Amino acid sequence: MSSRHLVAGPASGHPEASTVVGWDPALATYFCDVELPGGVLTPVAGGTRGEIGRADALAAVLSARGMRLPAVLVARLRLELLAVPGAEVPHLDWRSGEPTPIT
Repeated sequence: MSSRHLVAGPASGHPEASTVVGWDPALATYFCDVELPGGVLTPVAGGTRGEIGRADALAAVLSARGMRLPAVLVARLRLELLAVPGAEVPHLDWRSGEPTPIT
């Protein structure tokens, strides 16, 4: 199962858009997507198999685009890569600076 973390991101032009980062084990890549209402995804980074293999590389790609991932989130993403396949990974909202469960 992919991990999902909501983060502060650049304005997408839609007030209800969310920026999502995580690890996708099926594609073996870290990713960043902008999610619009109705589940429409726009890939920002990591949309192809094996594209971004390290959490710090994702952070660098996003930094170049004006987005900053908290260091603790980068560390958590590293651990999610090591999770047992099929294990439940909590989905968290980091937009306030402190992680809270996504309900």
